[in-house]
Amino acid sequence: MNIAALSNSIPVFVEIGVDWLRARRGREGVEVPLERAPEGRLTATARERVITALRSLVNAKSWLPRPRAWCAISSRGVSLRRLSLPDGDKDEFYQRLRLQVEAEFPLAPEELAWGWQPIGQPKAANGEPGRQEVLVAAARRELVADYHEIMQASGTHPVFTLAALARWHYCGQGTDSHGLLDVGDRQAELTIFENGVPTSSRLVFWNGTDAGGVAAASAGIQGQMVPGNGALTRLLLTGRGASSEFADRLSRALNHSCRCERVEVPAGRGDSAAVAGLAASQAQGHPPALTLGLAAAAPAGPRWSNGELKKWGVRGGVLAVALLLFPYAEALLLKPHLERKVAAFKAESERLTVIDREMDFLGDLKLSQPPYLDLLFLFSKSVPPGTHFDSLSLNSHGEVSLRGAFHDGQQVADFRNKLIASGFFTNVVVEEQVPSPDRQKVSVRVSALERSAAQMQVASARLLAEAKKEQKAEKAGNATPPPGTPAPGKESR
Repeated sequence: MNIAALSNSIPVFVEIGVDWLRARRGREGVEVPLERAPEGRLTATARERVITALRSLVNAKSWLPRPRAWCAISSRGVSLRRLSLPDGDKDEFYQRLRLQVEAEFPLAPEELAWGWQPIGQPKAANGEPGRQEVLVAAARRELVADYHEIMQASGTHPVFTLAALARWHYCGQGTDSHGLLDVGDRQAELTIFENGVPTSSRLVFWNGTDAGGVAAASAGIQGQMVPGNGALTRLLLTGRGASSEFADRLSRALNHSCRCERVEVPAGRGDSAAVAGLAASQAQGHPPALTLGLAAAAPAGPRWSNGELKKWGVRGGVLAVALLLFPYAEALLLKPHLERKVAAFKAESERLTVIDREMDFLGDLKLSQPPYLDLLFLFSKSVPPGTHFDSLSLNSHGEVSLRGAFHDGQQVADFRNKLIASGFFTNVVVEEQVPSPDRQKVSVRVSALERSAAQMQVASARLLAEAKKEQKAEKAGNATPPPGTPAPGKESR
C-alpha cells in the first residue's frame, strides 16, 4: 500500500442510489445492494452490510485522521428550489436565505438537510440593490442522517451532494438546456438542466424489462416537457442500463423529437457516472458547489492519539496567548472606531437637544391654541334658522367679532344669551343693530371676549356631553314607532 493510503489521505467516492450503493477508493471498489423500509429508510440488515463493506474498502487507521468521503445521493426525497434574494453581506444573506427556506419548504430548516449554491452574479435593476439567485436542495434530516451515521461508522468523514450534479460534471458541464437520464435495472433518475442549473429531478420506475423501461422513461420525459421547461432537444444517457439499443428505442418512442446521446461510463466495480464525476471534480480541485449540510453527532468514546494531543496542546497555548494580548490589540485597533462613535454620539446629542426644544415649543403652542372648532360648533347651535353671517373673526388674544343678519331683535337677544350661558365668553356686546329698509332683517355686529384656557376646556367638555345626549335622544325618538302603529305580531283593527 502506498504512502497516501497509509496516511488515510485518499478520498472515498460513494453513490447512494435507491437499490445500490457504489463506492470507490483508488483502484478498489465495492457494490452493495440496499434494502429499504416502506418509509424509504434503510433496514438494519442493509445498514450492517454497507458498514462492513465500506470498512473493508476504507481500512482506516484509528490513529490517523478519517479520510474524506464524497457522497452523491439520488433525488428520491430531495426537493429543488430556485430562489431570488436581495444581495448583502454573508451573514445577512444567510439569515434571509434561512427564512426563505423556512417559507418554501413544509419543514423547519432544523428538520432538513439542505444546501445551496449561487447562480451567476447579483443582478441590479432600476438602481435597486442587486438580487442573487440561488439553487436550494433539501431533504428530510432523517434520510441524510442515516447515511451520515453509516459513513461515520465505516471510518470516514462524509460530505453529501446530489448525484445529478456529479453526473453533470462528468458529462461535460453543459450550459445549454438538456436532460440527463441515469438508467438502472428497475428505475432511472431524470434531471432537467436549464443553462447548467438543475430545475427538477425525479425517479422513473419500471418492471425491469427493456420495453417497459423505454415506455416508462418516455412517459417520464414527456411529462417534463411542460411550458415552464420547454421542449427537450438533447438527452444524455448514463448508467449500466443505458445501452445503445435502449437509446435507439427511447429516441423512437419520443418520435425523434429529443436527441438521445449515450455517455460511456467506466464499468469497473463500484464505478458509476456519479462516482466518476466526484473523482473528476476532486482531481480538479473543485469540491461540489452544493452540499447538504447536516450537523454531525459526536462519535461515542473518542480515542486521542499522541499527535492529536500535541496538536490540541499547541492550539490551547496559542489561544491562551491570544486571550492575553486581545485587550491590548482591541484598544489599538478599535480606538479610531470608538473616536468616531463618540463624535457621532455628541452630534446626535446636540441634535436631540434642538428637537426637544422644538417639541416643547410645539407643545406650548398646542396648549395655548384657542378651541376654534368648539366656538364654531357653539355658533352653529346658538343661531336660529335663516341666520346669515357675513364675517367672523377669531384671534389669539381671545377677541371674537362677527357680523350677520337676524330676523328680528328677539333672535339677537336669544343669540347673545346663549353665548353668555355657554361659558366660553366673559363679555358679549351687541355693538351695532341696524334694521333693513324693508324691516325684514336686522344687521348685527357682535363682539365678545374669550375666557381663560382652563375655563374654555371645561366649557368644551360640557358642550360635547350635551351634543352626545342630543344624539342619543334623536336616535331614541327615531326608534319609537309613531302613535297608532300596531305592536309586532299583532294586526291593527
